[in-house]
Amino acid sequence: MSTILIIDDDAQLNLMLKSALELKGYTVDTASNGKKAKTLYQKNTYDVIITDIIMPEGDGFEVVLDLRRMGMSDRTIAISGGGRTSAEDYLATAQHFDVAAIFSKPLDLQQLRNKVDEIIKAHS
Repeated sequence: MSTILIIDDDAQLNLMLKSALELKGYTVDTASNGKKAKTLYQKNTYDVIITDIIMPEGDGFEVVLDLRRMGMSDRTIAISGGGRTSAEDYLATAQHFDVAAIFSKPLDLQQLRNKVDEIIKAHS
């Protein structure tokens, strides 16, 4: 069974994504910031990591860079609703770190699930 880590400081979004992905049969862990996520991905193996960019206590850029160093950028999906600049600016920067995909909030759940499936199939 494939395992996914969702990292977002929005508890409702974490719950919605967790539920949507569990309905597809995935095991899903969540973290509310990059610091908590790092603890999880250093001790567990994840097939896909979905991370928000703008978060307290370890933002998504730190997560993406860390995962890139671990050789996991091709299993990483960056998401953003924006912040001081537009979501597209943050996501364009994330793309430079070789993430597998980027999505702006509000998310298209079907497209996100399709990308998760694609990443998992590519690494099976």
